[in-house]
Amino acid sequence: MAPSSRFTAAGLLAVAGVASAFYIPEFAGVVGPGFVSIPLSAPKNTVGLRKRDGPDRTATLEIPNLKTSGYTIKIAIGSPPQELVVAVDTGSSELWINPDCSRSSRARNMTGTDGNPVMVVDSELTDPVECRKRGRYDQKKSSTADTSKLKGQTIQYGDFTTVEIEYVADTITIGGLTISDQVFGVATKSNQTGIGIMGFGPSHNGFNFTRPYPLILQSMAEQGVINSPVFSLNLGDYDADAGSLTFGGVDTKRYTGKLATVPFEKFSRKLQDGSEFQDTSYYVTVKSMTLQRPDGSTKTYAEQAFPVSLDCGAGANILPDGMATEICADVNGTMITTDTCEVPCRNRQKPGGITFALNGQDITVPYKNLINEQEHEGQEPICILMMSESAHISPGILGAPFLRSAYTVYDWGNGNLHLAQAADCGSNIVAVGTGENAVPSGDGECGQEGGGQGGGDANKEGEDKKNAGLMVAANWALVGLGSVAAGFIALV
Repeated sequence: MAPSSRFTAAGLLAVAGVASAFYIPEFAGVVGPGFVSIPLSAPKNTVGLRKRDGPDRTATLEIPNLKTSGYTIKIAIGSPPQELVVAVDTGSSELWINPDCSRSSRARNMTGTDGNPVMVVDSELTDPVECRKRGRYDQKKSSTADTSKLKGQTIQYGDFTTVEIEYVADTITIGGLTISDQVFGVATKSNQTGIGIMGFGPSHNGFNFTRPYPLILQSMAEQGVINSPVFSLNLGDYDADAGSLTFGGVDTKRYTGKLATVPFEKFSRKLQDGSEFQDTSYYVTVKSMTLQRPDGSTKTYAEQAFPVSLDCGAGANILPDGMATEICADVNGTMITTDTCEVPCRNRQKPGGITFALNGQDITVPYKNLINEQEHEGQEPICILMMSESAHISPGILGAPFLRSAYTVYDWGNGNLHLAQAADCGSNIVAVGTGENAVPSGDGECGQEGGGQGGGDANKEGEDKKNAGLMVAANWALVGLGSVAAGFIALV
């Protein structure tokens, strides 16, 4: 077992203060002095993968959009509150709602590498029927709503999803806590997405969150809901049934080992006119990747370091051109489209995986978090390696398959990422403080080493449920989302 956390953070609230947290039934959140923690929810894709015989007896493979992901939360907007479900995205910065459900579908036909037809089917987050169940916001029904003077925008995401928005200011409730006069977007037109998005990435102004308006995390800090603009993300294992998003706090029983500090980096992007700008996002550098094959042998990739963005809205890890194809072959997989690798489902339960060496921290992602298993109509399951590649996306992306195995803390005030190997031995949420040492720099309380999340001490379950930082679980898993990376935003 690792030693108990030894925090060096200045200004942390006393343990007695943390113990006064309480459960908010209507939003399934946990509120304590200086923090609020809410469950992440993402129902499994029930459409899934399937092979079928076409009219000409050729095989058709139906697959979900594997480059997209979505972990959702419930929020309420207005007075009286109007409840909605939105997707959480660290690859973009805007909150917008009310997608056009009639244009949400992204189903399409393709041709596989073997020449047979391939159909990309809708996930729950792009299905028009599911879209209509997630609630709508009506500005006219809120006594606290105010039309913003900000000019509307068009947001384009990395998967070609687009949305046109007009700005409104109103009261927003998250996990039982209220933010007043928060500016957000109401969609006037959208395509290929059936859910609004709550972005938690920095804006193109970097970590200056007052232009053109305070983003939600900054508003929480300014209005005293949390002590500093910090949030923690815990997606949980692929097979788990609980994830959490914590504002203003760190859960010391959701990781093992050191919570390392990795400064965010800037990346130079080129626009269509050839000009460049320094883009600020959650960029870090992958120094190397080491594969442990199912047979126990190892292989190291990426002798040359490459930048990546941490994006929970991406359903696959998107790597430099050629790398995913090489990994597919090394795990006995088969490329069924130019960017989709089918692997034996038995690999999910085998030891091994991929270790990502970042600046100052190594994170091991086991096969169970890298392989998406899908079933349909009682047929044999089909398994897809959630690793893709692109010669056109730079930097790369570490999406949900990576983040399931990492506990990540995003510190806007200091421009730092803090991350550790994810684990699960209960819950103990500690509020962050203020200043340079706002985030605690101590070991996690879980003693499990490596291999991602999912372990823990079952004997502590009863004790941990009495803890004030208990998260009430919601069922969730990987599904589709219309946001792969932070999009280019243009004025309308």
